[in-house]
Amino acid sequence: MALALSGPSQADAAGMRLLGRYDGNGRGVEIGVDAVRMAIPLDARACHGRRGRATLYLRGLRADEGPHPGYRVLLVRRGTRAPGQQVGEFNFYGIGPGVRRDASFELEPKLLANRQGPCVVRLLLQAAGPVEKAGRAAMDSIEIWRE
Repeated sequence: MALALSGPSQADAAGMRLLGRYDGNGRGVEIGVDAVRMAIPLDARACHGRRGRATLYLRGLRADEGPHPGYRVLLVRRGTRAPGQQVGEFNFYGIGPGVRRDASFELEPKLLANRQGPCVVRLLLQAAGPVEKAGRAAMDSIEIWRE
């Protein structure tokens, strides 16, 4: 579960296809004390078609100067009581006012397989440490791409 911080993403390079995106209706995604749940509808071929490598991108991570815990990214299966399968962690080290970064995590192709219901990925962003005095943080969007 490696964290890859980078400048502009290479996801839109030749050979990659956007499967789904969540951006809070253009407002971005606020991250804070409470866990953030989201459902990202995917292109139907993502769940039923070819199983190439998939990548989850967190675009435009930003934070104020306050303290920030690390966060876990979990993939949650529909209808299960399990907390979810962790796909990665990210933090705000080196990110302050005016700085934006991206993070990416490789997803196992089987994690997107869904033979029941609509093709949707359910994610949970959850603090990995104390958050009592956490500053404000957000990201522009969460995207899933496939080779």
